[in-house]
Amino acid sequence: MMERQTDLVVVGAGPAGLAAACAASNCGLEVNLVDEQSSPGGQLFRNIESPLGQASLDAKERAQGMALAKKFRASDITYFPDTTVWGLEPHKVSCTAEGKTKIFPTQSVIVAPGAMERPVPFPGWTLPGVLGAGGADILLRSGGTLLKDPAQPIVLAGNGPLLLLLACHLIDRGVNIAAWLDTGYWRKRIMSAIPMAVSFFDSAYLGKGLSMARKIAKAKIPFVLGAKNLQAIGTQRVEKITYEVKGETKEIATTCLLLHEGIIPRTHILSSLGAKHLWDPVQRYWHPEVTECGATSIDGLYLAGDAGYVHGGDASITKGTLAGIDAARRLGVITDSEAAFRSKQPLNKLRLTRFARGFLRYVFAPNPAIFAVPDQTKVCRCESVSAGDIRKVVLEGNTDVNEVKLYTRCGMGPCQGRMCGPALAEITAATLSTSPKKVGSLHIQQPFRPVSLENYCDTTTQD
Repeated sequence: MMERQTDLVVVGAGPAGLAAACAASNCGLEVNLVDEQSSPGGQLFRNIESPLGQASLDAKERAQGMALAKKFRASDITYFPDTTVWGLEPHKVSCTAEGKTKIFPTQSVIVAPGAMERPVPFPGWTLPGVLGAGGADILLRSGGTLLKDPAQPIVLAGNGPLLLLLACHLIDRGVNIAAWLDTGYWRKRIMSAIPMAVSFFDSAYLGKGLSMARKIAKAKIPFVLGAKNLQAIGTQRVEKITYEVKGETKEIATTCLLLHEGIIPRTHILSSLGAKHLWDPVQRYWHPEVTECGATSIDGLYLAGDAGYVHGGDASITKGTLAGIDAARRLGVITDSEAAFRSKQPLNKLRLTRFARGFLRYVFAPNPAIFAVPDQTKVCRCESVSAGDIRKVVLEGNTDVNEVKLYTRCGMGPCQGRMCGPALAEITAATLSTSPKKVGSLHIQQPFRPVSLENYCDTTTQD
């Protein structure tokens, strides 16, 4: 079904997408907002319009999320929930809703897909009971439970900001955290000392982090520094984990392991369009090149939120606001001077946020050693490709990840490398003793999400 053309389509109803849609609408643009979730809020403000969602946030975030949702509901924005975007061009967005095709012609697009946890394979990571920290936290905030008996031991492992948040939520629910295995990269963490000196410019954010740290310290969770070579062992589900520390192998009995190795931008949509990306050698991820107002290298296409670079949920709101204003300026609905006036405050706020939080990219820098997994470790679940399969093909002379993909099928499954792409690049680079930047990134093709042939053909007949 071809929808009526509008000035702007915003993809994603998380903090950045909601802010972008509201800012653009306030400038006078006609806006369509599409999102695959059934309610607005994204991951940070999940179920923000319900008492359950509100209860899972601290007072400041709850007030921020509720104010944003209220502003969105009061605006003149056409909202399409439960709508999956699988194809996108600067002037057209292709989706599936209720099993039928929807095509949104538009003059501009703001993409706000958010970020995701960095997927890291290790022996046993496919066992039931092994979850990402972000997924576990979403489960808790949706009213679910991780274990029937909260007295059963849970193990946290990895290095990333979500571990602090999850640990606090688990403590609040009286969950037994048997250990916290830290895999942090101390060579980079030491480098955070200098930029940390300016963190007081964002005192509220720093205070929140310190408050979580105090709660965790008070809970007296066993904290293990320098853990490596993690393995989950079990038959029907994880039964125990083993790890190495100071050359000694240790084990912990548990039926639930929650792993988190940081957050990376979702780049599939812009990669499929050939937008320019940059490599961050500290955080070890690719991110789209954008202006301060979110404009990408493709005219008419904007990016908002952590999908551009990970700075946090409140920063995503600021980025979304700037993208919405600039989209209106580009279409001539507001003048350059008005756009500059509207952007002044959020732009200054974003610059201050980036300045004050710069130390975090070093504190939570991933350790390359986490990808030094045994050959038999499955890397690509979709195509059942192991680390050994990747190394074998690389040693045969294939030095680009797309060549390795061709010969192993790693990254050819339904997720198009979302769950294996980072590991594929790291393992390929390590085998060649080079940087992941040198081996490239996977070429993403549209449709970037699974779609039926019937729905896909609908778009060609309506063009």
